[in-house]
Amino acid sequence: MIIVGELINSTRKAIAKAIEEKDKAYLQDLTRQQAEAGAHYIDVNGASGGDELENVKWLVELIQEVIDVPLCIDSPNPQALKVGLELCSKKPMINSISAEPERWELVLPLVEQYKSKVIILCMDDKGMPESIEDRFESLIS
Repeated sequence: MIIVGELINSTRKAIAKAIEEKDKAYLQDLTRQQAEAGAHYIDVNGASGGDELENVKWLVELIQEVIDVPLCIDSPNPQALKVGLELCSKKPMINSISAEPERWELVLPLVEQYKSKVIILCMDDKGMPESIEDRFESLIS
């Protein structure tokens, strides 16, 4: 099992505030806690509020100052993914990629270029399927 520390996610109010206020110490402490708790990857999501590309760049740099754990770049924006992936010092992972064909067309070149692992959401352009069978089908169709 691979454990991803998901606390550095700007959809969380405290994280969005810390990013907005550039509270490096708070974010680095939270990063250390996740690594010390056994996370194999640290998720980085700077998508909410402000300039996402700058947020991702800033977050990746400050996180890598304090841990030696690979990062999991989490964004619906392929440009933000690229910014984060370029800065990763260890082999990264891309988080939350849906099975929508147009998403794959944008993200697959990044997966290939950075040889990253991927977390795929079992949903397609119709949304989240109700049954397990339909979720599986969304991935293979």
